Amino acid sequence: MNDDLDTKSLHDLVARHRAGDPAALDGLVRRTADRLARVARKMLRGFPAVRAREETGDVLQSALLRLTRALRQVTPASVRDYYRLAAEQIRRELLDLARRYRRRPAGQLGDADPAEPASATPNDLSRWAALHEAVERLPVDEREVFCLTFYHGWTQSQIAELLQMSDRQVRRVWAAACLRLNQAVGDLPEV
Repeated sequence: MNDDLDTKSLHDLVARHRAGDPAALDGLVRRTADRLARVARKMLRGFPAVRAREETGDVLQSALLRLTRALRQVTPASVRDYYRLAAEQIRRELLDLARRYRRRPAGQLGDADPAEPASATPNDLSRWAALHEAVERLPVDEREVFCLTFYHGWTQSQIAELLQMSDRQVRRVWAAACLRLNQAVGDLPEV
């Protein structure tokens, strides 16, 4: 696995957090910040209705706050559990944004860009929300592979190593997750 995803230091931070070291929580969040920024930037490109209203940094800050609160209540047993928790916090933040903007059209917000793209419609927001809601309903193995790929940007080989599966098993689980999500919400944004 490459150095920026999962190294001995990340395993060490999870172990220290489990042992009650308060500095470990800060270390975990710091290690996740760059990855979450890339994920937020990538996902916002696929949803212009939310992108027209939110900056990557704002989404990142909210997701990091959620992750910090979650880590104060939940102690992941492993790096795998940590990434699962981080993905859940990203998904919740994105889902809340989609719901918020679906209820309040851009003209009522006062903060939207008047040059909002024509594709930024209530249907776009509904699709955004439906995707994140559908991810929550996936079977555990499919949700885990989907989240590591879609939210964290991991390769299938990296996921196989973390989950102790073959690359072929990861591809099958990924395909099953995508099939379910396509049935639920239509075409997925680019991953």
